[in-house]
Amino acid sequence: MPPKPGLSGTLVSMAFPDLLQWVSQARKTGTLSLRHDTLVKRLFLREGVVVSSASNDPREFLGQFMVSQQLVTEAQLKEAFDTQEKTHVMLGRVLVEKKLVPEEVVAQVLKRKTEETVYSLFLWAEGDFEFHEGDSQADGAISLHLKVEEVLLEGLRRYDLAQKIRRAFPHKLVVLERTGLAPPAELMANAFARKALDLVDGKRTLQELCLELHAPEFTVCYFLLSALERGFIHVLAPVQEKAATAVARPPSADALRAAKDLVRAGALEEALALLEQLVGSAPQPSEVGDLMKVAEVNLIDRLYRSVLPPKQIPYLKRPLEQLTDETLTPEEVFLVSRVNGSWDLKSIVSISPLREVDALRVLKRLKDRGIIVLKGA
Repeated sequence: MPPKPGLSGTLVSMAFPDLLQWVSQARKTGTLSLRHDTLVKRLFLREGVVVSSASNDPREFLGQFMVSQQLVTEAQLKEAFDTQEKTHVMLGRVLVEKKLVPEEVVAQVLKRKTEETVYSLFLWAEGDFEFHEGDSQADGAISLHLKVEEVLLEGLRRYDLAQKIRRAFPHKLVVLERTGLAPPAELMANAFARKALDLVDGKRTLQELCLELHAPEFTVCYFLLSALERGFIHVLAPVQEKAATAVARPPSADALRAAKDLVRAGALEEALALLEQLVGSAPQPSEVGDLMKVAEVNLIDRLYRSVLPPKQIPYLKRPLEQLTDETLTPEEVFLVSRVNGSWDLKSIVSISPLREVDALRVLKRLKDRGIIVLKGA
Protein backbone atom coordinates (compact mmCIF):
# COMPACT_ATOMS: atom_id res chain seq x y z
CA MET A 1 0.00 0.00 0.00
CA PRO A 2 1.55 3.38 -1.01
CA PRO A 3 2.47 5.78 1.79
CA LYS A 4 0.05 8.54 2.60
CA PRO A 5 1.16 11.80 0.98
CA GLY A 6 2.53 14.45 3.29
CA LEU A 7 0.86 17.15 1.19
CA SER A 8 -1.59 16.97 -1.70
CA GLY A 9 -3.81 19.33 -3.62
CA THR A 10 -4.21 21.13 -6.93
CA LEU A 11 -2.05 23.70 -8.67
CA VAL A 12 -5.02 26.06 -8.60
CA SER A 13 -4.92 26.14 -4.81
CA MET A 14 -1.12 25.98 -4.53
CA ALA A 15 0.89 27.06 -7.58
CA PHE A 16 4.05 25.20 -8.56
CA PRO A 17 6.44 28.01 -7.45
CA ASP A 18 4.77 28.00 -4.02
CA LEU A 19 5.22 24.23 -3.85
CA LEU A 20 8.91 24.56 -4.59
CA GLN A 21 9.34 27.21 -1.92
CA TRP A 22 7.55 24.98 0.60
CA VAL A 23 9.84 21.97 -0.02
CA SER A 24 12.88 24.24 0.02
CA GLN A 25 12.09 26.11 3.23
CA ALA A 26 11.09 22.87 4.99
CA ARG A 27 14.24 21.12 3.60
CA LYS A 28 12.08 18.24 2.48
CA THR A 29 13.38 14.89 1.21
CA GLY A 30 11.01 12.88 -0.94
CA THR A 31 9.09 12.77 -4.21
CA LEU A 32 6.83 15.50 -5.54
CA SER A 33 4.46 13.98 -8.12
CA LEU A 34 2.41 16.21 -10.40
CA ARG A 35 -0.29 15.20 -12.87
CA HIS A 36 -1.99 17.19 -15.61
CA ASP A 37 -4.29 15.48 -18.08
CA THR A 38 -2.38 12.33 -19.06
CA LEU A 39 1.05 13.70 -18.12
CA VAL A 40 2.77 12.70 -14.90
CA LYS A 41 6.05 14.27 -13.76
CA ARG A 42 8.07 13.65 -10.62
CA LEU A 43 10.71 15.66 -8.83
CA PHE A 44 13.06 13.89 -6.44
CA LEU A 45 14.29 16.11 -3.62
CA ARG A 46 16.90 15.82 -0.92
CA GLU A 47 16.87 18.35 1.91
CA GLY A 48 14.97 20.84 -0.24
CA VAL A 49 17.23 20.48 -3.30
CA VAL A 50 16.05 18.98 -6.63
CA VAL A 51 18.34 16.04 -7.37
CA SER A 52 16.47 14.36 -10.23
CA SER A 53 13.22 14.23 -12.19
CA ALA A 54 11.12 11.85 -14.27
CA SER A 55 8.35 12.27 -16.85
CA ASN A 56 6.01 10.12 -18.92
CA ASP A 57 6.02 12.71 -21.73
CA PRO A 58 7.77 10.97 -24.68
CA ARG A 59 9.27 14.27 -25.81
CA GLU A 60 11.24 14.29 -22.56
CA PHE A 61 12.61 10.77 -23.09
CA LEU A 62 16.31 10.43 -23.88
CA GLY A 63 15.73 9.07 -27.39
CA GLN A 64 13.43 11.90 -28.43
CA PHE A 65 15.80 14.44 -26.92
CA MET A 66 18.67 12.95 -28.95
CA VAL A 67 16.67 13.21 -32.18
CA SER A 68 15.50 16.75 -31.41
CA GLN A 69 19.11 17.85 -30.90
CA GLN A 70 20.08 16.18 -34.20
CA LEU A 71 22.51 13.89 -32.36
CA VAL A 72 20.94 10.76 -33.88
CA THR A 73 18.51 10.17 -36.73
CA GLU A 74 15.19 8.39 -36.39
CA ALA A 75 16.74 5.40 -38.18
CA GLN A 76 19.63 5.29 -35.70
CA LEU A 77 17.21 5.58 -32.78
CA LYS A 78 15.18 2.70 -34.20
CA GLU A 79 18.37 0.62 -34.49
CA ALA A 80 19.30 1.48 -30.89
CA PHE A 81 15.84 0.43 -29.68
CA ASP A 82 16.21 -2.88 -31.54
CA THR A 83 19.50 -3.50 -29.72
CA GLN A 84 18.01 -2.45 -26.39
CA GLU A 85 15.12 -4.90 -26.85
CA LYS A 86 17.61 -7.75 -27.29
CA THR A 87 20.15 -6.77 -24.64
CA HIS A 88 18.03 -4.89 -22.05
CA VAL A 89 20.90 -2.36 -21.77
CA MET A 90 19.95 1.26 -21.02
CA LEU A 91 19.50 3.38 -24.13
CA GLY A 92 22.29 5.81 -23.28
CA ARG A 93 24.77 2.92 -22.98
CA VAL A 94 23.56 1.45 -26.29
CA LEU A 95 24.16 4.77 -28.06
CA VAL A 96 27.69 4.92 -26.62
CA GLU A 97 28.54 1.30 -27.46
CA LYS A 98 27.34 1.79 -31.03
CA LYS A 99 29.58 4.87 -31.21
CA LEU A 100 26.60 7.01 -32.18
CA VAL A 101 27.03 9.50 -29.32
CA PRO A 102 30.08 10.04 -27.06
CA GLU A 103 29.58 9.14 -23.40
CA GLU A 104 30.17 12.72 -22.22
CA VAL A 105 27.50 13.99 -24.63
CA VAL A 106 25.00 11.41 -23.32
CA ALA A 107 25.68 12.65 -19.79
CA GLN A 108 25.17 16.27 -20.85
CA VAL A 109 21.90 15.44 -22.62
CA LEU A 110 20.62 13.46 -19.63
CA LYS A 111 21.31 16.41 -17.36
CA ARG A 112 19.67 18.88 -19.72
CA LYS A 113 16.55 16.80 -20.33
CA THR A 114 16.16 16.29 -16.59
CA GLU A 115 16.34 20.05 -16.04
CA GLU A 116 13.83 20.65 -18.84
CA THR A 117 11.32 18.42 -17.06
CA VAL A 118 11.66 20.59 -13.96
CA TYR A 119 11.30 23.88 -15.82
CA SER A 120 8.34 22.68 -17.89
CA LEU A 121 6.24 22.53 -14.72
CA PHE A 122 6.19 26.33 -14.48
CA LEU A 123 3.90 26.31 -17.52
CA TRP A 124 1.27 24.15 -15.80
CA ALA A 125 -1.66 26.27 -14.65
CA GLU A 126 -3.74 23.23 -13.64
CA GLY A 127 -3.10 19.77 -12.28
CA ASP A 128 -2.92 17.94 -9.00
CA PHE A 129 0.08 17.05 -6.84
CA GLU A 130 1.20 14.78 -4.03
CA PHE A 131 4.34 14.89 -1.92
CA HIS A 132 5.65 11.68 -0.37
CA GLU A 133 8.43 11.89 2.19
CA GLY A 134 11.38 9.53 2.06
CA ASP A 135 14.39 9.08 -0.24
CA SER A 136 12.84 7.43 -3.30
CA GLN A 137 15.06 8.59 -6.16
CA ALA A 138 14.91 6.12 -9.03
CA ASP A 139 18.00 3.95 -9.51
CA GLY A 140 20.22 5.12 -12.34
CA ALA A 141 18.64 8.59 -12.49
CA ILE A 142 20.93 11.45 -13.41
CA SER A 143 22.00 13.36 -10.32
CA LEU A 144 21.41 17.10 -10.20
CA HIS A 145 21.87 19.72 -7.54
CA LEU A 146 19.30 22.38 -8.46
CA LYS A 147 18.75 24.88 -5.71
CA VAL A 148 15.14 25.99 -5.58
CA GLU A 149 16.11 29.68 -5.72
CA GLU A 150 17.87 29.09 -9.07
CA VAL A 151 14.99 26.96 -10.37
CA LEU A 152 12.50 29.67 -9.48
CA LEU A 153 14.43 32.35 -11.34
CA GLU A 154 14.70 30.29 -14.54
CA GLY A 155 11.15 28.98 -14.25
CA LEU A 156 9.64 32.43 -13.85
CA ARG A 157 11.70 33.67 -16.81
CA ARG A 158 10.21 30.87 -18.89
CA TYR A 159 6.74 31.67 -17.68
CA ASP A 160 7.13 35.26 -18.90
CA LEU A 161 8.49 33.97 -22.21
CA ALA A 162 5.50 31.65 -22.54
CA GLN A 163 3.13 34.62 -22.38
CA LYS A 164 5.13 36.33 -25.13
CA ILE A 165 5.09 33.15 -27.21
CA ARG A 166 1.32 32.85 -26.82
CA ARG A 167 0.84 36.35 -28.20
CA ALA A 168 3.09 35.64 -31.18
CA PHE A 169 1.70 32.15 -31.88
CA PRO A 170 -1.86 32.09 -30.50
CA HIS A 171 -2.52 28.42 -31.28
CA LYS A 172 -0.99 25.25 -32.71
CA LEU A 173 -2.44 25.76 -36.21
CA VAL A 174 -0.37 28.88 -36.91
CA VAL A 175 1.58 28.53 -40.18
CA LEU A 176 5.02 30.11 -40.57
CA GLU A 177 7.03 31.03 -43.65
CA ARG A 178 10.66 31.99 -44.27
CA THR A 179 11.41 35.56 -45.29
CA GLY A 180 14.11 36.55 -47.74
CA LEU A 181 16.50 37.47 -44.92
CA ALA A 182 19.32 34.91 -44.67
CA PRO A 183 20.14 33.74 -41.13
CA PRO A 184 23.76 34.25 -40.04
CA ALA A 185 26.23 31.39 -40.40
CA GLU A 186 26.61 30.98 -36.63
CA LEU A 187 22.87 30.34 -36.29
CA MET A 188 22.82 27.81 -39.12
CA ALA A 189 25.73 26.00 -37.49
CA ASN A 190 23.30 24.94 -34.75
CA ALA A 191 21.75 21.65 -35.86
CA PHE A 192 18.38 22.26 -34.18
CA ALA A 193 18.08 25.78 -35.62
CA ARG A 194 19.03 24.58 -39.10
CA LYS A 195 16.47 21.76 -39.00
CA ALA A 196 13.74 24.03 -37.64
CA LEU A 197 14.25 26.67 -40.32
CA ASP A 198 14.41 24.01 -43.03
CA LEU A 199 10.98 22.78 -41.92
CA VAL A 200 9.40 26.25 -42.02
CA ASP A 201 7.89 26.10 -45.51
CA GLY A 202 4.66 28.13 -45.41
CA LYS A 203 2.62 24.90 -45.20
CA ARG A 204 3.41 23.16 -41.93
CA THR A 205 1.53 24.21 -38.83
CA LEU A 206 3.26 24.85 -35.52
CA GLN A 207 1.96 21.50 -34.27
CA GLU A 208 3.50 19.72 -37.27
CA LEU A 209 6.82 21.47 -36.66
CA CYS A 210 6.85 20.26 -33.04
CA LEU A 211 6.22 16.67 -34.14
CA GLU A 212 8.85 16.74 -36.87
CA LEU A 213 11.40 18.22 -34.47
CA HIS A 214 10.58 15.66 -31.73
CA ALA A 215 10.62 18.55 -29.26
CA PRO A 216 8.29 20.10 -26.66
CA GLU A 217 6.18 23.02 -27.85
CA PHE A 218 7.99 25.52 -25.62
CA THR A 219 11.42 24.55 -27.02
CA VAL A 220 10.24 24.94 -30.61
CA CYS A 221 8.34 28.18 -29.95
CA TYR A 222 11.25 29.71 -28.05
CA PHE A 223 13.47 29.33 -31.10
CA LEU A 224 10.76 30.41 -33.54
CA LEU A 225 10.02 33.52 -31.49
CA SER A 226 13.67 34.52 -31.75
CA ALA A 227 13.63 33.85 -35.51
CA LEU A 228 10.43 35.92 -35.83
CA GLU A 229 11.89 38.85 -33.91
CA ARG A 230 15.06 38.75 -36.00
CA GLY A 231 13.06 38.76 -39.24
CA PHE A 232 13.97 35.28 -40.53
CA ILE A 233 10.35 34.06 -40.51
CA HIS A 234 6.90 35.59 -40.44
CA VAL A 235 3.41 34.39 -39.55
CA LEU A 236 1.03 33.78 -42.41
CA ALA A 237 -2.65 34.64 -41.99
CA PRO A 238 -3.33 32.26 -39.09
CA VAL A 239 -5.46 29.22 -39.74
CA GLN A 240 -8.44 29.53 -37.43
CA GLU A 241 -8.35 27.02 -34.66
CA LYS A 242 -11.44 24.86 -34.66
CA ALA A 243 -13.78 25.64 -31.82
CA ALA A 244 -14.35 22.73 -29.52
CA THR A 245 -17.63 21.01 -30.24
CA ALA A 246 -19.96 21.22 -27.30
CA VAL A 247 -20.55 17.73 -25.98
CA ALA A 248 -23.54 17.03 -23.79
CA ARG A 249 -22.32 14.95 -20.87
CA PRO A 250 -23.68 13.99 -17.50
CA PRO A 251 -22.33 15.59 -14.34
CA SER A 252 -18.73 14.53 -13.72
CA ALA A 253 -19.58 12.09 -10.91
CA ASP A 254 -22.09 10.30 -13.18
CA ALA A 255 -19.64 10.43 -16.09
CA LEU A 256 -16.91 8.87 -13.96
CA ARG A 257 -19.25 6.02 -13.01
CA ALA A 258 -20.16 5.62 -16.67
CA ALA A 259 -16.46 5.48 -17.60
CA LYS A 260 -15.86 2.80 -14.96
CA ASP A 261 -18.73 0.77 -16.41
CA LEU A 262 -17.25 1.12 -19.91
CA VAL A 263 -13.83 -0.06 -18.69
CA ARG A 264 -15.43 -3.07 -16.97
CA ALA A 265 -17.35 -3.83 -20.17
CA GLY A 266 -14.15 -3.66 -22.22
CA ALA A 267 -15.27 -0.59 -24.21
CA LEU A 268 -11.86 0.99 -23.69
CA GLU A 269 -11.82 3.56 -26.49
CA GLU A 270 -15.25 4.83 -25.49
CA ALA A 271 -14.11 4.98 -21.84
CA LEU A 272 -11.01 6.99 -22.80
CA ALA A 273 -13.06 9.41 -24.90
CA LEU A 274 -15.31 10.06 -21.90
CA LEU A 275 -12.39 10.35 -19.47
CA GLU A 276 -10.62 12.82 -21.74
CA GLN A 277 -13.70 15.06 -21.51
CA LEU A 278 -13.56 14.79 -17.73
CA VAL A 279 -9.91 15.76 -17.31
CA GLY A 280 -9.68 19.09 -15.52
CA SER A 281 -13.34 19.15 -14.48
CA ALA A 282 -13.72 16.10 -12.26
CA PRO A 283 -13.98 16.56 -8.49
CA GLN A 284 -11.42 13.76 -8.04
CA PRO A 285 -8.81 14.23 -10.79
CA SER A 286 -6.49 11.54 -9.41
CA GLU A 287 -9.29 8.97 -9.71
CA VAL A 288 -9.82 10.00 -13.34
CA GLY A 289 -6.07 9.72 -13.99
CA ASP A 290 -5.86 6.28 -12.37
CA LEU A 291 -8.80 5.01 -14.42
CA MET A 292 -7.29 6.45 -17.62
CA LYS A 293 -4.06 4.59 -16.90
CA VAL A 294 -5.93 1.30 -16.51
CA ALA A 295 -7.90 1.89 -19.72
CA GLU A 296 -4.77 2.88 -21.64
CA VAL A 297 -2.70 -0.12 -20.52
CA ASN A 298 -5.51 -2.50 -21.44
CA LEU A 299 -6.12 -0.76 -24.77
CA ILE A 300 -2.41 -0.95 -25.71
CA ASP A 301 -2.42 -4.67 -24.95
CA ARG A 302 -5.62 -5.25 -26.96
CA LEU A 303 -4.48 -3.26 -30.00
CA TYR A 304 -1.15 -5.07 -30.17
CA ARG A 305 -2.82 -8.47 -29.75
CA SER A 306 -5.73 -8.17 -32.16
CA VAL A 307 -5.57 -5.05 -34.34
CA LEU A 308 -2.00 -3.83 -34.72
CA PRO A 309 0.43 -6.74 -34.25
CA PRO A 310 3.75 -5.06 -33.40
CA LYS A 311 5.87 -7.00 -35.89
CA GLN A 312 3.59 -6.40 -38.85
CA ILE A 313 4.70 -3.85 -41.42
CA PRO A 314 2.29 -1.10 -42.52
CA TYR A 315 2.07 -0.05 -46.16
CA LEU A 316 0.30 2.91 -47.73
CA LYS A 317 -2.55 1.89 -50.02
CA ARG A 318 -1.75 4.98 -52.09
CA PRO A 319 1.54 6.88 -52.43
CA LEU A 320 2.01 9.73 -49.97
CA GLU A 321 1.70 12.38 -52.69
CA GLN A 322 -1.76 11.02 -53.58
CA LEU A 323 -3.15 11.56 -50.06
CA THR A 324 -3.75 15.28 -50.57
CA ASP A 325 -7.50 14.66 -50.75
CA GLU A 326 -7.47 13.10 -47.27
CA THR A 327 -8.07 15.27 -44.21
CA LEU A 328 -5.27 14.24 -41.89
CA THR A 329 -4.40 15.53 -38.43
CA PRO A 330 -0.78 16.53 -37.70
CA GLU A 331 -0.34 13.26 -35.79
CA GLU A 332 -1.68 11.27 -38.74
CA VAL A 333 0.62 13.15 -41.14
CA PHE A 334 3.63 12.37 -38.95
CA LEU A 335 2.91 8.65 -38.68
CA VAL A 336 1.90 8.24 -42.34
CA SER A 337 5.19 9.84 -43.40
CA ARG A 338 7.09 7.15 -41.41
CA VAL A 339 5.37 4.27 -43.22
CA ASN A 340 8.27 3.22 -45.45
CA GLY A 341 7.58 -0.45 -46.16
CA SER A 342 10.42 -1.68 -43.93
CA TRP A 343 9.67 -0.45 -40.39
CA ASP A 344 7.21 -2.53 -38.40
CA LEU A 345 4.48 -0.98 -36.26
CA LYS A 346 6.43 -1.23 -33.01
CA SER A 347 9.38 0.61 -34.57
CA ILE A 348 7.20 3.45 -35.86
CA VAL A 349 5.55 3.81 -32.45
CA SER A 350 8.91 3.74 -30.64
CA ILE A 351 10.49 6.58 -32.66
CA SER A 352 7.34 8.70 -32.48
CA PRO A 353 7.16 11.68 -30.09
CA LEU A 354 3.57 10.64 -29.31
CA ARG A 355 2.59 8.58 -26.30
CA GLU A 356 2.33 4.90 -27.15
CA VAL A 357 -1.43 4.75 -26.66
CA ASP A 358 -1.97 7.89 -28.75
CA ALA A 359 0.24 6.61 -31.59
CA LEU A 360 -1.65 3.31 -31.62
CA ARG A 361 -5.05 5.00 -31.67
CA VAL A 362 -3.92 7.11 -34.65
CA LEU A 363 -2.59 4.05 -36.47
CA LYS A 364 -5.87 2.23 -35.84
CA ARG A 365 -7.76 5.17 -37.38
CA LEU A 366 -5.48 5.09 -40.42
CA LYS A 367 -6.09 1.34 -40.78
CA ASP A 368 -9.86 1.69 -40.33
CA ARG A 369 -9.94 4.42 -43.00
CA GLY A 370 -8.04 2.21 -45.42
CA ILE A 371 -5.05 4.54 -45.62
CA ILE A 372 -2.64 1.85 -44.41
CA VAL A 373 -2.71 -1.94 -44.68
CA LEU A 374 -0.67 -4.41 -42.65
CA LYS A 375 1.44 -7.32 -43.85
CA GLY A 376 3.42 -9.91 -41.94
CA ALA A 377 7.09 -9.28 -41.30
